[in-house]
Amino acid sequence: MTTIELLYFGGCPSWEHAWNELGRALAHTGVDATVRLRNIENLPHAERTGFAGSPTLRIDGVDLEGYDGPSVMACRRYQDNDGRGWPSAALLQERLNAAKSDVAA
Repeated sequence: MTTIELLYFGGCPSWEHAWNELGRALAHTGVDATVRLRNIENLPHAERTGFAGSPTLRIDGVDLEGYDGPSVMACRRYQDNDGRGWPSAALLQERLNAAKSDVAA
């Protein structure tokens, strides 16, 4: 089973878009997943979790875009989605399909 985390902080409006896109991508790909929504409250919490900005999506512990830099308390921008604050449906589906293939292997 695939594990997905969506990390966010309450002051960022984009996490809800990411949450909705994730739901659509899961329905489209049929990936069997456990999804965990995590509210990051402050910088020390961000540092403990490796938070890459809101929203951060991880599939099986791997950041959706491969981010491995410092933890930040800021709204995140996704380059694949023209700099919007949430990943594109295409990127989500691609990563979910890859995770599904890894589980099947």
